[in-house]
Amino acid sequence: MRFVFTLLVFGMAIKAGPAEGQILNVRPAPFSDLRSGTQARHGEVVLGQTTLAGAQRMFAEHLRSDSVKVARSHIGNPSPWGPGSVWVSADQEVRPRHYLDLGPERYGLFFDENERLIAASTGRRLPGGLTWKVLSKRYPSLQKSRRWYSGDQPMMDTWSVPVSNCVTLVASVLIEGQKVQSLSYYYTCPTTKTGASRTTSSR
Repeated sequence: MRFVFTLLVFGMAIKAGPAEGQILNVRPAPFSDLRSGTQARHGEVVLGQTTLAGAQRMFAEHLRSDSVKVARSHIGNPSPWGPGSVWVSADQEVRPRHYLDLGPERYGLFFDENERLIAASTGRRLPGGLTWKVLSKRYPSLQKSRRWYSGDQPMMDTWSVPVSNCVTLVASVLIEGQKVQSLSYYYTCPTTKTGASRTTSSR
């Protein structure tokens, strides 16, 4: 549940063009998370390509560690997400179906019905003291997506920016203090079924 509030956000529209590989290090490091390519090294995944089974193999030793077992707030890892789970990125829908918890020091990974990686989120455990001022200097084209309230008081804004053809960065920023609460990457292009070469949409 800790990811639900953070991830139900609105982003900018991205028209699906030729998918370009984006490699993500699962240890959050704002501004240096992504690099182009499809050949991931140890501790990395490829948005839109890495499979659920592949991620489980890559992080098998880590998934058995006490840090993940203790931190996990759900039954099963990976845990299923129901068919009603939909995140909206303007005119595109991203539908997570599986969540893999890699513990508090790494991105939580979300996979679609094709068991391909479509989202990665820090939840509420972003390392460091990243602020809105620093983030907006790095990404001047950030646009506000939504304002969240606690009762009648504004609490948090979500901002989004496309960082490649198929990837959108979404940041949740606390209004008080303007501190970035979480960062998430969404893969918005169609994915392929595991073991298939045919492109299918999971939207």
